[in-house]
Amino acid sequence: MVIRISFAFLLCLGLVACGDDGRRVTRDVPEADLGPGGGADGSITGRDLGPYECTPTGEEGSPATCGDGIDNDCNRKTDCVDAACSGVGSCPVCGRVDTPLGSPLALPDGIGSSTCSSDSDCPSGQQCFTIDGILGPMQECRESYASTLSFTGFGGAGFTAASDIESVCVNMEHSWLRDLEISLQAPNGRRIRLQRFLGQEGGEIYLGTADDCDDSGSPSPGTGETYCWTPDAAREAMLDYANGGGAMDTATSCFSGTADMMPPGDYRPAESFEGFVGSPLNGDWTLLVTDLWGSDNGYIFEWSISFDPNTVDDCSVPLI
Repeated sequence: MVIRISFAFLLCLGLVACGDDGRRVTRDVPEADLGPGGGADGSITGRDLGPYECTPTGEEGSPATCGDGIDNDCNRKTDCVDAACSGVGSCPVCGRVDTPLGSPLALPDGIGSSTCSSDSDCPSGQQCFTIDGILGPMQECRESYASTLSFTGFGGAGFTAASDIESVCVNMEHSWLRDLEISLQAPNGRRIRLQRFLGQEGGEIYLGTADDCDDSGSPSPGTGETYCWTPDAAREAMLDYANGGGAMDTATSCFSGTADMMPPGDYRPAESFEGFVGSPLNGDWTLLVTDLWGSDNGYIFEWSISFDPNTVDDCSVPLI
């Protein structure tokens, strides 16, 4: 984090008189528009057009203070612009984008099977994956199923810590969790694995209630559950949790009557969000799902990503 100390602030240390609270705040609005809590429209860019006096009247964060048109905590952000008002009263939840997909995104059995040694060996749109199979490691081309959000609301901010992402959530179903590698890709191409593929072995685990008896040539969606990856989740990464004996839910199965189902809720990502440090926040963020084991399919119904509200330039406007 860069701390910027303005010349006006240095003057407040003793060279000139300041406001009653000892603060001096600069705003990108004419002096004539400045009221007791700042400019009437609450829009601030930080360009110094002259100081104004701001007397704190309390903290932002209540329905009353988030709708009063006053910069209550003198942080140069008024009402819904302030991250402290995220989700309060009529203010939107700052930093979160929910993405209903309109129609479910089908996740049929993995597309692509040609051998490779690098991505350049694969057809356009596919990548070279190392797959631990029954006969040992092999490298094969696979196509990932992708959904992308284009963000514009972060100003020039960059990713600085794992906590800059509060959660990535999917509502989905699949009849064999162990098939899947699920990743999040940043605008600069860096990828973090949320769910790591651990090889072609292990028993069946559902995500949600899958339709396990549908026709592979004409799959049909089951019922999704919501799974989230958060930096500080109590549960380990999904397959670490499952392989370590974590408690499972039960789903209806057309074959055996019931099947183990991954409990919905929060899990730690298989790789830390720390790997995104240095990536830009603005740009295309993409959820990628790759099937790396034969048979079984699934669907994604919606997904969301929530950034730390303090990374957002203006919490009152959409990020995308």
